[in-house]
This record gives sequence, structure tokens and C-alpha cells, in this order.
Amino acid sequence: MEIKMLKNEKNVVEFEMVGADIALPQLLVAKLNGEKDVEFAAFKKEHPLVGHPIVIVKTKKKDALGLVMDKVEEIKEEVEEFKKQFKEK
Repeated sequence: MEIKMLKNEKNVVEFEMVGADIALPQLLVAKLNGEKDVEFAAFKKEHPLVGHPIVIVKTKKKDALGLVMDKVEEIKEEVEEFKKQFKEK
């Protein structure tokens, strides 16, 4: 997967996830919308069969890119915990 940064400002970040389906952007947006400082987080994909998901995040005060990175780390930790528990079973 490749990330193409379309907009990177303090309170707004927009990026395209080339080669991704909608699963990861959907999870990321759900996590971001759980944050009180997030004003808006969504993704769009122009057509189900072509194009790539574009994630848009707007925050009230916090650094939007930093918040996205925090949520990506949180997702990574949850996946590692899942793998650990799954292997134990």
C-alpha cells in the first residue's frame, strides 16, 4: 500500500491509500471519530471497482496527522494482541 498525501495542514489532513480496500480506512475513521477533538473524519471512494480510498480528518485543536499516527499505532497494538490471543487458542 502506498500513501499519497493530498493535504497536510495543522488541523486538516487528507490522504489517498493506494492499493487498499475499504477495511483499513473504515477502521481508522471509526477510531478517529471516537476522539473528542476530531471534528470530522471520513473516507470516500469514488467507485467501488476503481480508485482508491481517500481519508479526510479535521480536528478542533490537535495536530491532525499526529492524531492519525496515534490511531494507526493503536490499531497495530490491537492486531498484535489479537494475534497473540489467537495463537494461544
